[in-house]
Amino acid sequence: MTAFSTAGTAFSAIAAVAPDHAHPYWTFERVADALGTGPRIPRPLAGVSTDTRAISRGDVFVALKGERFDAHDFLSTARDAGAAAFVVSDARKAAGLGVPTYVVSDTLVALGQLATAWRRAWGRSVIAVAGSNGKTSTKELLKAAFSRTLVVHATKGNLNNLIGVPLTLLAIPSNAEVAIVEVGTNTPGEVATLRAITEPDIAVLTSIGEEHLEGLGDLAGVLREESEIFHRVTLAIVPSAHPEVADIAKSRATAVLSAGLEHASITPTAWGLDDEGRPWLDVEGVHFTLPLRGAHQAANAMLAIAAAGACGVPLVDAAAGMAEMPVPSMRGAWEQLGELVLINDAYNANPASMRAALDLLGRVGSGQQRVAILGTMRELGAQSAQQHREVARAALASGADLIVGVGDFAAAFHDLAPADPRVLATPDFDALWSLIAPRLERNAIVLLKGSRGMRLERLVPTLSSWATA
Repeated sequence: MTAFSTAGTAFSAIAAVAPDHAHPYWTFERVADALGTGPRIPRPLAGVSTDTRAISRGDVFVALKGERFDAHDFLSTARDAGAAAFVVSDARKAAGLGVPTYVVSDTLVALGQLATAWRRAWGRSVIAVAGSNGKTSTKELLKAAFSRTLVVHATKGNLNNLIGVPLTLLAIPSNAEVAIVEVGTNTPGEVATLRAITEPDIAVLTSIGEEHLEGLGDLAGVLREESEIFHRVTLAIVPSAHPEVADIAKSRATAVLSAGLEHASITPTAWGLDDEGRPWLDVEGVHFTLPLRGAHQAANAMLAIAAAGACGVPLVDAAAGMAEMPVPSMRGAWEQLGELVLINDAYNANPASMRAALDLLGRVGSGQQRVAILGTMRELGAQSAQQHREVARAALASGADLIVGVGDFAAAFHDLAPADPRVLATPDFDALWSLIAPRLERNAIVLLKGSRGMRLERLVPTLSSWATA
């Protein structure tokens, strides 16, 4: 089967959808070079798209296929929106549409190949951020640290998978001086694949903890998977809290720097938390204050400070940028609701991040009722019950005045503390508010922490209305 056959149809199609703004790199020829197949026409393209709702006139449209969708079914929509070319794995779906077509065996792989091609053509520094916890916060810290000195492109939100990483690379503007790319995983081999697509110069690994055990098996499996980020990088920046990471990095990277709050190549001369849990650090005579909260964020900041220093960013500029950074949504966000304070950390959870959130709750709110609302931790596989019990023990020892277990935590607290008056538990989110409302004090400080699938943020409107009534 030929990927492209009718020249007359091709050129008429191109004429009809010439890009309004040509990309500085992409042409039909360069798409063919990246994919090893398809039409080699010396005409420009606008860029690469995977979403029919966001196509620019002159884009090449990559038809991705997932468990619940198949973009091959929307090729005519893509054409009508202005797509100048298709990348497909089912050539039959593109037949008769009059659009030049590249036929590949796997469009997801093709998306990665296109991303790598532009990353190489752009040719500047890429910093990859991996790890069990703190990837998005550390990525935002890096972005803030570099922003006063360099033109920075960074992952939006947490688009860190086999689709999000290529799209992040493809979106790098030609004037960017550094790209900061978040790399995630939930199955063995994913970090290695994303590292190969990204080709980072610097790799930052934030932490190793019990994450995605359903796919990664155990802590050793997590370490193996996350450490794949270090292959062939010029510099690996590793957390001092996990010395086992440095041992692996030394065998894979050209150079290794450890960073953290102690026992590291790069440490602060002093650090602490203010009354609201915000970290401050003194590093080489420069004072850093962060809008994030928790000791774990101070450790993440040291990773970003190490990367900034390695790239020649003055520490005073890094400090100024970090002080003004936005707080990522639902990642320890501090929200004042009347007299009540909400620590909204409901974006996601695993055992290590649960413990960090409980530590933060224990460090703030002196004299106030401390309330921990803990929701199910997903993707822990056969270790789920054990890990929920371990976190429940940590919560019981945390000094929280009221502990609310939701979902899988209900069974854990029932087993460990069936008669503890501090504990409330329900397997059903819908029963949560009626359970806690009679016990909640107006000036409480409330931690909301659970996995994404729990969507504990659904409680926020009700909590806000109650607190501000």
